[in-house]
Amino acid sequence: MLKIDVLASGSKGNSILVSSGEKRLLIDCGITIRALTKALKERSLALPDVKAVLVTHEHGDHVSSCAQLTDAYGIPVFANAVTMSALKRKTGLRGGYYYEETSPFTLCGMEIRPFRTSHDAVYPVGYSISDADSKFTYATDLGYFSSSVKEAALGSNLILIESNHDVEMLLNGPYPRYLKERILSSRGHLSNEHCAAAVRELLESGTKRFILGHLSEQNNTYDLALSTTQNLLMRSGAKQGEDYELHVATQQGLPLTLEVK
Repeated sequence: MLKIDVLASGSKGNSILVSSGEKRLLIDCGITIRALTKALKERSLALPDVKAVLVTHEHGDHVSSCAQLTDAYGIPVFANAVTMSALKRKTGLRGGYYYEETSPFTLCGMEIRPFRTSHDAVYPVGYSISDADSKFTYATDLGYFSSSVKEAALGSNLILIESNHDVEMLLNGPYPRYLKERILSSRGHLSNEHCAAAVRELLESGTKRFILGHLSEQNNTYDLALSTTQNLLMRSGAKQGEDYELHVATQQGLPLTLEVK
């Protein structure tokens, strides 16, 4: 059975620990080594317990400590070939392994299935990860909820999906116009409203457990993200705790650990 530990999720940094028994890997490492070490220690783990890093895309809030993890701890980094080239240019990463676009492969005893996402990076992906008992899907930095994301997520026991911003907060906030337009574009980030609609589709497809993640600290709140999805599901007739389970991961939130079942 898979276990998911959200070490960090938000606009300042992202890192998710995925465990299958004693085998562990990270999806992204966009926080400092110090923060990563602290988060692992809180779970009675250390960096040598991590055997690999999967990278979704080359933006700093997802890759800032990649090179250090490889140099200091010998932890291998995996990405598609296009992202790996960008990652090496950006971080100075030496070595690293790449896989062929969206082809599935096995890592740390888990089946890894990358899938394309829409974001302003060179070749952004999400991941569906499975072992013999369960399936977890990680889908953030989504300009929109595409058919490829939905197809990849089918059959998941748990999905972490982006609920990045409240549109009114973003439009009325301090960001410059070009940045607001980037976030709202089809290669930007998923709003609370669009996330809620995606969760409803995924619930109708059979998944019952969700984590809302990658919340913007400037343009969103825990309560807004949660209530937007809850209200839409309630209007659709779904009851929390009975028909679905919903969690929110924030940058400074309490530790979030879930078994995928």
